[in-house]
Amino acid sequence: MGVAYPSEELGIKLPPPRVTILLIIVNAAAYILTSLDRGLIQISERWLYWGAFIPVYLTTPAQLYRLITSMFLHANLFHIFFNMLYLYFFGKSVESVMGGKRYLALYLASGLAAEVFHTSFIPVEGPLSAVTPAVGASGAISGVLGAYLLLFPGSRLTMCFFYFYFPVCVTLNAAAYLIFWFATQVLQGYMGASLGVAVFAHAGGFLAGMALLPFLLDKERHRLFRALTASRRAFKHIYFGTAGLGPFSKFILTLLIIAVVAGGAYSAIAARSLATPIKVLYFRVSYEMYCQPGGYLCGSAVDEEPVVLRVDKGLEPLSPISSNGVRVVYNRLTAAGVLYDKERAGTSATVRRRGLVEVMGVGVRLDLNMDARYDERGVVDSAKGELRTDVLTCIGARCVIGGVGDYRFSITPLYGEEGGALASIITLLSLLSMATCALALDNVLRKASKLEIVA
Repeated sequence: MGVAYPSEELGIKLPPPRVTILLIIVNAAAYILTSLDRGLIQISERWLYWGAFIPVYLTTPAQLYRLITSMFLHANLFHIFFNMLYLYFFGKSVESVMGGKRYLALYLASGLAAEVFHTSFIPVEGPLSAVTPAVGASGAISGVLGAYLLLFPGSRLTMCFFYFYFPVCVTLNAAAYLIFWFATQVLQGYMGASLGVAVFAHAGGFLAGMALLPFLLDKERHRLFRALTASRRAFKHIYFGTAGLGPFSKFILTLLIIAVVAGGAYSAIAARSLATPIKVLYFRVSYEMYCQPGGYLCGSAVDEEPVVLRVDKGLEPLSPISSNGVRVVYNRLTAAGVLYDKERAGTSATVRRRGLVEVMGVGVRLDLNMDARYDERGVVDSAKGELRTDVLTCIGARCVIGGVGDYRFSITPLYGEEGGALASIITLLSLLSMATCALALDNVLRKASKLEIVA
């Protein structure tokens, strides 16, 4: 979609956006601190897992600090650069109308609302989103965009993007751009095409910004801005017949908000399916693979991934394992019967296995040495070890041995309890998200014309 920035000023001198600049400084300082050991290119893993928002941790009061810290952490250099760019371009106008303290309240409340929506839509996005770390100011900034839409729907934006290496810029009004952006977040969320981006958090922050704006506005300050720009609004109404959020814009927004409400209602009901024992184990695997014939080194890597397991009746992954190394280790430990062993419940043990195990209907050699601790159900709670095994090459349903691999692995617990607590939280937050949608829709349909500064 490119980069969009307001290209039309209010025509009056505005105070400096002190809170917006302060937020940019705080975010930048946090990024430097958390990415220094990665050359400022991306956040370090240690900081990511310390401060990211991970929905399953909502059941642990000691982890609730993540609701705030996650808003000030960013995944990489591009992530923070574009977030801060949008925060400055749109935030300075919203802050000028709201005042610093109220604007900061909107920013933080929208960020929290984004986390509410992200959690409540776990049944839509899939169980893996419950344990995937989420970072960034995007949800809070989306709230600023939602407020900007209601305050400045008729302002002009210039959007620039690259087309076959050539920069192209087009000008359009704020309502068209922001409604289109909101639509992409909702559609990507339902199509499962978000590629790891918390799009429902973006949508939720945007809706929160629209919902909370009337409650946080300084009425006298807002009235002054409307008086200063009254002639411009009158001109558009007289000569163009309409201004601000027109009937078509309101119609599209209504459809999109109803779509989000439908997702919230589905999540409130589907959350009950999470009320089963859930275990989340974090696998870290480094390996070298030697291909046949010849036994030459044909691949090596380090893979890391959380694996979400249902453990009420045996052991069952709730989502596919995407990384090769983690998948091989998980399959071998399962085939050897050492990832889940009721006889070892509540104990620690050194586990050694050597021989043939069956994986995908094929007998493979396994040489395993592992130190493990088991929980009360007999599921591995933590482990560290190494294994050597045949590696399969599969075409369709047919698998053959294609080489041998040496794997070193560690397993640490991310989450483990009866899933009823998480299910109850999702249901409650789904209801809260639907209430936010209702407030936003009411402001769009009934209050938009009274909120507009630039119509």
